[in-house]
Amino acid sequence: MKRRLLAAIAVILAANASPAQARDLYYGFTLLDPATATATPDSYILVENGRIAEIGRGRPDAPDATPHDMTGLYALPGLIDTHAHVTLGPVSVTAENGAPRIRTTPSDEITAHNARMLLAFGVATIRNPGGPAAESRRYIEGLANGSILGPEMIYAAEVIERSPVPFENLVTQVTPTHSVSQIVAEQARSGARYAKLYIGLSEAEVAEGIVAAHRHGMRAVAHLGDLSWTRAAELGVDALVHMMPVSPDLLPADRRDAYRAHRRRGGFEFFEWYEAADLDAPDVQRMIATLARRRVHLDATLVAFQPAFFGNDPALLDRDRRYGHPAMVANWRAGLRFDLGWQAGDYRRAQAVWPRLLELTRRLYEAGVPLTIGTDLANPFVAPGISVSREMALHQQAGIPAWAVLRMATSDAAQLIGVGERTGALRPGLEADILFIGADPRPDLNRVADVRAVVNNGVLLDPERLRAGN
Repeated sequence: MKRRLLAAIAVILAANASPAQARDLYYGFTLLDPATATATPDSYILVENGRIAEIGRGRPDAPDATPHDMTGLYALPGLIDTHAHVTLGPVSVTAENGAPRIRTTPSDEITAHNARMLLAFGVATIRNPGGPAAESRRYIEGLANGSILGPEMIYAAEVIERSPVPFENLVTQVTPTHSVSQIVAEQARSGARYAKLYIGLSEAEVAEGIVAAHRHGMRAVAHLGDLSWTRAAELGVDALVHMMPVSPDLLPADRRDAYRAHRRRGGFEFFEWYEAADLDAPDVQRMIATLARRRVHLDATLVAFQPAFFGNDPALLDRDRRYGHPAMVANWRAGLRFDLGWQAGDYRRAQAVWPRLLELTRRLYEAGVPLTIGTDLANPFVAPGISVSREMALHQQAGIPAWAVLRMATSDAAQLIGVGERTGALRPGLEADILFIGADPRPDLNRVADVRAVVNNGVLLDPERLRAGN
């Protein structure tokens, strides 16, 4: 099976990629530079040996370069998805000795599909914030030897958690004999660049994980529950995930006890916290100011929560089904969903507070909190590649200017995850990661999905053939 998969990937590589050229000239397009918020018509980019050699206007005399007429198109730097679990497979729940056990089953075929789809929609770089370290290393090795066609990946290994329910292939459990510090040290040796700290850890364990990550030259990213974002920032966390700061400590004092007494765990607390929260209250304002001052960056993953808040809308759930691997699409419908157990009244309540979730996203941006574009790929109804443009459009709907959102998906993200010296912008000397789209995306960032051509590390790819997998 593995041999057949590798052979199929080799065919895709041959079919989709132009042979590596010493020089390629792309011309006739409008260059969109998010870093400077400028649009330059009639532009060209000269690529040499996988890097951008020259940028200008018109069509230069380059007789030894292969010409590519991109007239009428718009060029952007390759996109960055800072929350893409590219190597995760379907999730199942079993019982062992009467106790539940959750498992995600990695699959070479699913990983290859996800990687190919990401590239087809112009995603050149991803941060994988949690997954089996062995699978991540195999992915990186596959990129190097050509058996996988996909974006560059920076990864966290297994999520570090203390949970009563084991989650195989995603979580490493903290135990009396396996401390947070020990786990982080093991993950650093595996090549992980991030340590992912999860909601079941105590404040002391989160602090331990942050210190251990920094000791090993890693960054600490956290998905938190009762521990507030404010406290995590004070402890030195580098990044947070999900627009769900659901700590009771961030609620007005007169609402905390009632919230603790009546909240329902799981996906319910996503909207119940927003019902109880006051975004103008001092504790929320202090949280925002602390994140901004300490430069803690956040990927909101709005596109992962939208299918829960609007999970009673079949059209929304079906819109991107064709881009997901069939096994994952089946799992979305049968697996663990954020809205598991929700009733009609829960959807009404969730949709009533959805604008407040978007408002908090905008307030964080306006206060100077660094935001990136992350999708939470592998979660239900989050399709690889196209969900990046969906996430960008949701940030625009929140009231964030288009140029700012484009920076979040390119140059800002590159700087924040540590690859800005190589990619994330269209500049001479950087890697030639470029996407060409069919229309100006600034009025509607959903247009970022209209990808007509992709250049990845200097190699020209056909997005239609990537999506078709042939």
